[in-house]
Amino acid sequence: MNPGAEATNDPIVQVEELAQELMRQLDLLSGSKIQEDISYGQYKVISVIHNQGPISVGNLGRLVGSAQSTTSEMVARLTKSGLVTKVRGPYDGRVVMVELTDQGRQLMRRRRKRVREAYQILFNKLSQSEQDSFTSSLRKLNDLLAKAED
Repeated sequence: MNPGAEATNDPIVQVEELAQELMRQLDLLSGSKIQEDISYGQYKVISVIHNQGPISVGNLGRLVGSAQSTTSEMVARLTKSGLVTKVRGPYDGRVVMVELTDQGRQLMRRRRKRVREAYQILFNKLSQSEQDSFTSSLRKLNDLLAKAED
């Protein structure tokens, strides 16, 4: 929780604060600045491209939750650094798609390995019962969030 902030009994405020702190801690644990010195926002862009395959800048922006102009700027920086490349759409040559380069794929493999290692260290500190409970709770949360999108 935020140091210096007043403690609250409101469970919704507690969940919000815990979720924000959890994301911050996981980001720090896995190394928010990768060797190539890209920002967390750029990492999110690369991660979406890695998961989705070639994607238009417009769709990429929607998936990372940023304006198309912001996404275009990030793509330009990532292109300049050699992590992504722009290609023409297979069905419509006017559509510009973005895909990872070999260097971008290598960066994702290194980052994901680091994240898995960090999670493993934390997971090993839990008993089997706690691991099962934690995993079950995360599945339940994921299911609830998926249903909220519908």
